[in-house]
Amino acid sequence: MKRRGFLTALGAGTVAAMAARPTIALAALDDVGQSSKKFPTLYGTREFFIGDTLKKLPRARAATLPLDEATAKSFARSIYNLVPASTAGGSHWEKILDSAQSLDPMRRMQMVNDFTNRMPYIEDIDNYGLRDYWAETETFFKLGGDCEDFAMAKYKLLQRLGFHVDRMRIVLVVDQKRNRQHAVLAVNMDGQAWMLDSLVRDVVPHHTAAQYRPTVSLSGKRLYLHVPPKT
Repeated sequence: MKRRGFLTALGAGTVAAMAARPTIALAALDDVGQSSKKFPTLYGTREFFIGDTLKKLPRARAATLPLDEATAKSFARSIYNLVPASTAGGSHWEKILDSAQSLDPMRRMQMVNDFTNRMPYIEDIDNYGLRDYWAETETFFKLGGDCEDFAMAKYKLLQRLGFHVDRMRIVLVVDQKRNRQHAVLAVNMDGQAWMLDSLVRDVVPHHTAAQYRPTVSLSGKRLYLHVPPKT
């Protein structure tokens, strides 16, 4: 994912102002279906709400769209044997997804991570002839995609499985180890940010990826700028 001039696109004034699979399933202590007032600090940065995603980052429009039916049906088929049989209410895809909401939040996150990470990683320039294109989720599951497409798909699938949007952030980071841009999904559960990454098989605490330096994150139409702490 190449984002030349990314922060410049957000507005020089805004940036300048802001600069002055676990082996044991964990039981959630809070309800991931409820909004959370405070999101855990991501990778040691300070965050600032900077406005509407569509106004500040219009190319991220696909991230604000609802989950498409084709993806929902495909995901339901993939987890049919994993949901409680007594509550599935038959094989209809909506009932399967509704039933899956009764599973432990960590289990739901891992199912979504597994389902999404099976897709091939393909650069936007190869898929669309563009340097940066945020594809709709249905398109991603047909053609594959790059890191923000993975993060968006996970965001929408978890929302369908009962996670409140305030609990999730699509986070754009600089991977300092690989010296390139990347994107992951961070989920707030039990006061900790858990990371769903296209490069990592398991759902892990975000701080395990110390090489990531976030630039911005978004939750639906809310966009946040991340800056390093003052030294």
